[in-house]
Amino acid sequence: MKKAIVVTGATSGIGLECVRQFLTIDNLYIFALGRNIDSLKPLECDRLIVKQIDVLNANDISLLIENISTEYVIDGLINGAGVAYSGDFLDIDHDENEQMIKVNTIGLTNMIETILPIMRANKKGTILNLSSLADRYPRPNTTVYAATKAYVKSISDSLRVQNAKFNIRVVNISPALVDTPMLTKLRGDIDTVNVSDFVNIVKFIYMQPHNICIRDIVVAPTYYEG
Repeated sequence: MKKAIVVTGATSGIGLECVRQFLTIDNLYIFALGRNIDSLKPLECDRLIVKQIDVLNANDISLLIENISTEYVIDGLINGAGVAYSGDFLDIDHDENEQMIKVNTIGLTNMIETILPIMRANKKGTILNLSSLADRYPRPNTTVYAATKAYVKSISDSLRVQNAKFNIRVVNISPALVDTPMLTKLRGDIDTVNVSDFVNIVKFIYMQPHNICIRDIVVAPTYYEG
């Protein structure tokens, strides 16, 4: 069977760059999940399968993964879908807070719940969860966002311990100030880590021999004092 990796949040920012760089891995098929699928048209090739899907729709996710697994071995999952709003806790809309909580935690959980049983059956797999430096160092204006990323780190740590015996790697990757549309919206024009450089690290982690798990990593600009 053909080997595949599933990428959520694949239509912009880090997720889009993951699709671009992981396509350079020989014989690896990429299932790119997201909303604005037009952004993936420049990358069209026979190893890229694009699906417009909402990570909050557990039924759709389950059907999709079931269909994928009939023809492909799902070797990896990159949980890149995420939402961020910043500001004083009381200044952020309830709907915006709810969206962050749902997408950043429930969406990620939906993906793992669906793919993990397949990886266990295969006795192999890699789950790469894109978190944030806020998962351990929250800032005053990212209260709810930081809380959702603390969830990502915690579930990554727990799943890593639970699934080591199944030969499954679970990695928590915490970027700070990576040049993405989400960061520009939050922080404006500041010095950042180039998104290509960051994803090169993500790819490096995935490409390690499977008996090596880089469990948790923070990536930030050298100048950054946070």
